[in-house]
Amino acid sequence: MNTLALLAFAVCAIFLRYLPHILRFMQLQRFSKTLPGPSVGELIANVKKGEILNWLKELRLRHGPVFRIWFGKDLMVFFTKPEDIKQLLSNNALLYKSRNYELVEPWLGKGLLTNGGESWHRRRKLLTPGFHFRILGEFKEPMEENCRILVNRLKEHADGKPFDIYPYITLFALDAICETAMGIKKHAQMQSDSEYVRAVQTICRILHKQSFSFWQRFNVLFNLSEAGRVRNAALQVLHEETYRVINMRRKQLQQAQAEQLAEQKDQQQDNDVGGKRRLAFLDMLLLSQMEGGSDLSDVDIREEVDTFMFEGHDTTSSAIAFAISLLSKHAEVQQRVYEEAIELEGREKESMPYLEAVIKETLRLYPSVPFFSRKVAEDLNVGKLTIPKGAAVSCLIYMLHRDPDSFPDPERFDPDRFYLNEQQLHPFAFAAFSAGPRNCIGQKFAMLELKSSLSMLLRHYQFLPVAGHQPNPLAELVMKSGNGVRVCIKPRSTAN
Repeated sequence: MNTLALLAFAVCAIFLRYLPHILRFMQLQRFSKTLPGPSVGELIANVKKGEILNWLKELRLRHGPVFRIWFGKDLMVFFTKPEDIKQLLSNNALLYKSRNYELVEPWLGKGLLTNGGESWHRRRKLLTPGFHFRILGEFKEPMEENCRILVNRLKEHADGKPFDIYPYITLFALDAICETAMGIKKHAQMQSDSEYVRAVQTICRILHKQSFSFWQRFNVLFNLSEAGRVRNAALQVLHEETYRVINMRRKQLQQAQAEQLAEQKDQQQDNDVGGKRRLAFLDMLLLSQMEGGSDLSDVDIREEVDTFMFEGHDTTSSAIAFAISLLSKHAEVQQRVYEEAIELEGREKESMPYLEAVIKETLRLYPSVPFFSRKVAEDLNVGKLTIPKGAAVSCLIYMLHRDPDSFPDPERFDPDRFYLNEQQLHPFAFAAFSAGPRNCIGQKFAMLELKSSLSMLLRHYQFLPVAGHQPNPLAELVMKSGNGVRVCIKPRSTAN
């Protein structure tokens, strides 16, 4: 009897412990029945086919601008209209990312992308000065140095024959972000293969599949799987490289400070570790730590550097590649960009209105982050809906950018939408860099790199289409083309 009583007590205790969760789940179930959306079976079938973006487009056409999807026990409500997106992104209470982002925490930890609340706010305040445009301008030189290497690497393909340009762009973007974020020259472009790039590609692919899998969202099961073991091996490569660079840069900073003190030279504002004025983002974090201006640990610094590395090279390489693909198919647009690049050579930090319009139109069609989501910590009013606590909301940028009310003939590539008509757009009709309090801190950095690299590439090469090739956009952590980005190139001097 005592055993039965203890068992009954344990069952009762467990039930009471999880009762609030059970009641909340029942509330979510009731709410979800008021919204249209697919079955779990349909989700599983489309995940297996790998056609998530096309499926989301189909759901938008079938169910309208608001619909829901159950990811296991997690309810996600998708929004696609500018006014709803405005309410979501402008809401200061929606500062916590959804549970999906927890999947990248083994890699990025509680960096700026994944963090939330007061901790996120403190870190954002610390990092914001590093993205001041005056400081970003100092990174134009290493961006261009690495782009010159890319130009030289592409010479072997400047014969008008088709090839996949994406791997070349990825290595360029990795070199550029390594020098600006970490202060090191990685020379990835000069290597036939990069272990770091392979590790990033591996982990992005695995985390994307994990986010759409019911059983892989349980960490215990995932860690026991082959995918979990492959992910952990990739994590080891990524984290070891980041810690190696952190330790190396700290020693260099300490040595430089000691030498400056010994020589009593007042050049603190004019010199960096390498004798230049530039300070890498990693240097800013290390100096803050060394001078006692923050409570940053090495783990905190690693998280932010890993976040810079991921967001700064994967998103940028995607945008450059898709822009080149679109320009290759639209000769008249490419010619206008080329003429502007010639006219404004060396002035990429200034306004380049037509190239900027081309970049925005590229990101409209192929947003680097096709959707992002937030936790609903308290009942949330969006339009006529009240989203209950415990759900998540997602801004489906891929379909926001295809809203025909904002962008007539939405599948057509037309930079004049932003060159001539941008003032007529709803302020939240375009949100490739997010908006509101959690907008992309690196937006100006990304635009500077995109303008510098694309203008230099166009001054050297004419990009021509490959017959029958159309990029197949895949919604991994960052949008990429599943079949590469195939183009033909010819040197400008002999293009005509």
